[in-house]
Amino acid sequence: MFFVAWLASAWALAPEVEESERLANAGDLDGTIRVLEDYIAKSPDDPEALWRLARALYEKGEVLAQSVPDAQRLPIYTRVRSLSRRVQELDPEAGFGYLWEGVAMGRIATSKGILSQLSTADDIERLWLRSLQSKTVYRMDSGISSFPGDAWNALGQFYRLCPDWKAMEWISGTRGDIDKSVSYFRLMVKDDPNRLEGLKELGVALLCKGYKQDDDAAKVEGRVWLARAYALPATYPTDVIDHKQIPVIKSREADACGYSRDGWEKLDEAAYAGR
Repeated sequence: MFFVAWLASAWALAPEVEESERLANAGDLDGTIRVLEDYIAKSPDDPEALWRLARALYEKGEVLAQSVPDAQRLPIYTRVRSLSRRVQELDPEAGFGYLWEGVAMGRIATSKGILSQLSTADDIERLWLRSLQSKTVYRMDSGISSFPGDAWNALGQFYRLCPDWKAMEWISGTRGDIDKSVSYFRLMVKDDPNRLEGLKELGVALLCKGYKQDDDAAKVEGRVWLARAYALPATYPTDVIDHKQIPVIKSREADACGYSRDGWEKLDEAAYAGR
């Protein structure tokens, strides 16, 4: 019997949710989605099932992003957002609903192009910061997902990908901050030093910092973390993608600030002005 370490709410896991967790640990995204969809059709108000379905659909979108046009993935993220908002209604003290709504909005932004979605940046940031106000604690056996690790991951990517121009303050009310990004990824890696995505993202953030601030030490450290990530085994679907992308990141390290698993982003003010 697998063990799920969690302290999220008073809801006990239904057998179907436990089965979905087993399938998720095994990397079976389609099986996870199938079990949760069937269960939610009968029990639509179980927040433990709803947030897990939101997570699984997001991960399915990450896989599809490698071969499917961005526009075809947008309905997935719309569904993830809807599921997450329902979780907030059912279990407002847990962090999952806020986390996964923010993730859905973030992927809508990267799918449409971040520069076209700058007005949503403060809403995304607010959701992820709100998620960290909860006392939620969770970790999958496989280590592929955890809380607050997933929230640190989200915020780390946010502060790297969100433009840091001064004008962002009046466009959206927030702005990027590469030092915050690195700090969140250090928390993520300290919490789980064997999570491939965390090591990869810390490496990317440090490369971004290195080129943005002309910091050679950050560049060197970033390359070290990417090498460590690449040395880890990759079996989970999103880890397989990350493992394949690490050589590409290394070949484009000067563009690290704009890296996203679902595509590279242009973040300069000139590109925004020329839209």
